Amino acid sequence: MIKKQKQNKDTSWNKVADWYDELLKNDDSYQAKVILPNLLRVLDLKKGEKVYDLACGQGYFANVFAHMGADVVASDLSKKLIEKAKEEVKFTSHRSDLGEGGIAFYITPAHRAQFLKDNSVNTVVIVLAIQNIENINEVLVECKRILKKDGRIVMVLNHPAFRVPQASDWIFQDGVQSRIVSKYLSESKLSIDMTPGEKNLKKKISTISFHRSLQYYVKLFAKNGFAITRLEEWISHKQSGTGPRQLAEDKARKEIPMFMCIEIKNI
Repeated sequence: MIKKQKQNKDTSWNKVADWYDELLKNDDSYQAKVILPNLLRVLDLKKGEKVYDLACGQGYFANVFAHMGADVVASDLSKKLIEKAKEEVKFTSHRSDLGEGGIAFYITPAHRAQFLKDNSVNTVVIVLAIQNIENINEVLVECKRILKKDGRIVMVLNHPAFRVPQASDWIFQDGVQSRIVSKYLSESKLSIDMTPGEKNLKKKISTISFHRSLQYYVKLFAKNGFAITRLEEWISHKQSGTGPRQLAEDKARKEIPMFMCIEIKNI
């Protein structure tokens, strides 16, 4: 099912829908090897749990949630990604209007979920999307409306302290691989090249990304009546090939996390 909500403008992720779809089909992706297993552990989904996958992309995670027995609703601003998500769904959910096993997909901005009733959702999941959303406060207000009294938001984001767009990088010196950060507290809005190093592409693939410090998020959570109940930092699963930097690079990967997972609950 695809239901379209009125929107003022399209998202840049429409332009990268095909590329992003191919990325998530890679069995060795961060989504497959790092985020999905850790996210499922944190969520510990129960059968029939009402889950809203906000900014769901092509439904990669929504599909898994539904397979586990959750009652899933998902939305994204990109029409192309939602179309791909619908194609990927191979069964149907516990929603009475869909029949057994289906996911309800909507095309809508992140801060609008009119298709969900007040106090009707157990869990909102936001995976690698919060850093691409400009009006986070409005998103939290809407999540507050749709969540049950003891409901939660579980979000995964690029680690805000170690992955600062255009202000952080790896450095190798004196046999040690380290992470250098030149800016952290200042907020920024940047166009990010999603395929650095790719020489065979006819056109660069870029998206808009927003950097905010961890305290920015914490203050915003408190302002909207949420309390942090869990915070985890997840490292890369990749390993370096044989070479003079192999040991240093592999050690650094285990020490410096790429992703942060935050669970906040409605209070």
